[in-house]
Amino acid sequence: MEHPGNPAHRHVRPRGGGARLALALAAAAGASAFLAGRLGARQGEQPAAHAAQRAGEYWGSLAPRERQAYLTGFLAGAAAEQARAGAEAAGRAGDSAAVSSGAIAAMRAARQLHFRFAPPVYSAQVDDFYWWKNHAPVPIVDAMIHINREMLKQQAPSSP
Repeated sequence: MEHPGNPAHRHVRPRGGGARLALALAAAAGASAFLAGRLGARQGEQPAAHAAQRAGEYWGSLAPRERQAYLTGFLAGAAAEQARAGAEAAGRAGDSAAVSSGAIAAMRAARQLHFRFAPPVYSAQVDDFYWWKNHAPVPIVDAMIHINREMLKQQAPSSP
């Protein structure tokens, strides 16, 4: 679908598995906008921390659906960045197919995504992580990296 007045801007529908990623990204963008409006600074208040710096107190303030939206956006962003970094390392940064939803779907099928578990799995783990009050100042991003590392260790084949 062309935008009026500018034929260069087109709406392109992703095919196959890309539709799920596009939906996740759209949901994450909507959730981010919702959360920014919900948690934005009012007059006289400090502005909210950057999304990468939000920690346990923020996590605890979210409703379950907001937590799922946060994690969906986190996982989509991590997968997109992993595809971009892989394409760049392979000298294909300018190849749109190398950084597309298709590339992410291929990595997912090959179990190559760094963050490969579903949002509800991470949500339960993050809840457990922040149950310990001394973890409250740890940014969610750092908690996710720690949690993911531990879950991947459990998935790795054990050596005899």
